[in-house]
Amino acid sequence: MKIVAKAPAKINLSLDITGKREDGYHTLQTVFQSVDWYDSVSVELLPHREEIVFSCSDKALENSKNTVYKAATLFRETVGLSNGCAVSVEKNIPQQAGLAGGSADSAGVLAALNQLTGYPLSAEALCKLGAKIGADVPFCLLGGTAFGEDTGITLTPLPPLCSCYIVIAKPDGGVSTPQAYARWDTAKEVYHPDVNGMCAALRAGDANGVFDRVGNTFEKPLALPHTESICRILKNNGAEAACLSGSGSAVFGIFRQAQNAKCSVQQLQTLYPQTRLCRPCDGILLKTVE
Repeated sequence: MKIVAKAPAKINLSLDITGKREDGYHTLQTVFQSVDWYDSVSVELLPHREEIVFSCSDKALENSKNTVYKAATLFRETVGLSNGCAVSVEKNIPQQAGLAGGSADSAGVLAALNQLTGYPLSAEALCKLGAKIGADVPFCLLGGTAFGEDTGITLTPLPPLCSCYIVIAKPDGGVSTPQAYARWDTAKEVYHPDVNGMCAALRAGDANGVFDRVGNTFEKPLALPHTESICRILKNNGAEAACLSGSGSAVFGIFRQAQNAKCSVQQLQTLYPQTRLCRPCDGILLKTVE
């Protein structure tokens, strides 16, 4: 039996850095949102083998240092699974984009293995395991809309984002997370978005209040070359808000009207081929294949 997980990307509707811990990690507050830009992760157990067999459509990622391989290894060690497994990933979510593609894949592996082995781990235990792999993995397991604290691993579910259309454009090049935090640390001036206010707006069903509070503390310190121009195109086409996602380099815009969003996609795709029209969604979708 094989489980195929559709693992969605995420954007950060609002992202602020609130401090730095003694171990060097930063604390943050953020509002995560899953979007329907999916990687496909196929997982099956290998009853007569002990190794992990990993393949990926992007051959550059096909190695034992990949977080997907790490996720499978940690799960097997945690539950005492003697069987090996075969994991295959079809990549669609861009890398180094602030969209958590690698974390989504890791979450897909954990969720699929948990189902294949009869759910030995609770949702809470699975998220704790995911946090050992990466700070975005717990949210990728939870999905939907959520408030994240600490390093992003402490999660509180929020009411869903209103019905809307989200255009995401990924320019060439990427940003490593350590590089992004290093630039933020040395920035002379930083912007602190109202993350708590956005949470309150979501709970109140106040769409305008949500749109007004979209923001990212990384945007100014990083000053990526394409962010401003993409945001301008999105807003000129009627976006209610536009912002960098995570530590970049992808930029998203939120639209009330489908036609305005589609016009933005058509315009942006000529400049940035990795542009996608998305909708808010829930978490990982699991399908059993006999």
